Amino acid sequence: MMERFITLLASGLSLGAVYALVSLGFVLVFKSTRVLNLAMGEFLMIGTYIGYFLITHLGLNFIPALLIVAAVMGSLGLFVHYGVMRNLVGRPFFAIVLVTIGIAIIIRGIILVVAGPIERPRMQGLSSSIVNIGGAQVEMYNFIILGTALLLVLGFYLFFRSSRLGLHMRAVAENLQASSAMGISPDRIYALAWFISLAMAGAGGVFFGHYTAAIDLNIAAIGIRAAPAAIVGGLDSVEGAIVGGLIVGTLEQMGAGYFGADYRDIIPFLILTIMLYVKPAGLFGSPELVRI
Repeated sequence: MMERFITLLASGLSLGAVYALVSLGFVLVFKSTRVLNLAMGEFLMIGTYIGYFLITHLGLNFIPALLIVAAVMGSLGLFVHYGVMRNLVGRPFFAIVLVTIGIAIIIRGIILVVAGPIERPRMQGLSSSIVNIGGAQVEMYNFIILGTALLLVLGFYLFFRSSRLGLHMRAVAENLQASSAMGISPDRIYALAWFISLAMAGAGGVFFGHYTAAIDLNIAAIGIRAAPAAIVGGLDSVEGAIVGGLIVGTLEQMGAGYFGADYRDIIPFLILTIMLYVKPAGLFGSPELVRI
């Protein structure tokens, strides 16, 4: 019994680390630009396919492939901002959400044309050796995914809290007019938010490509399953995105392990429903006060 618990816990934490990266991308863009990007799963899928090509076909090691994917996806984030989102500033919230859904559909169509509908095996860029923990057999890649993802998250957190650009990002998120009056360029901050958000999604895609059993168009659903993690933690909280991702990923894996894989897609939204009922702003979110 304990062996199974440890195995599911290790697997759940590595999945939660992927969710943390994706939900961090959700939160960063929403906190900075008030755009709810519903194409995060498709952007993650791009990162997975690029990583698969670099590792499987070009023979690159995990770290170089991860860095290349993050750079490519970050550049794509700049293109999305300057080519699309910059022109939508001031538009109604739901109009912009529909644009992100349109981007998701376009990405799925392009990947279907370029890569085809064929399933591909998961990436083999990480060690699949077995580690014995308390009698449980845990694959090494779970620890590598968890450790590397947490390092990325910690690096971003230190950047966000300690650097000058991070201070500017927080200032724009807190008060756009005041930060603009102080000489901070909102456009530059928005572009940076999209760059980091999609770089995180790309890194998450590489991690998930080592975690999932098969690589196909269905992996875009990870974006939908990570959205509850962002809301559980708080859509305006960087810390909440990290904690929410780990909680949802771990509970999802535990539930699928103990109750069956059919419950995997239900669990994140069950957690979301309970959280919205108990604490609508999320664990670390700021309640919005409205004068009535």
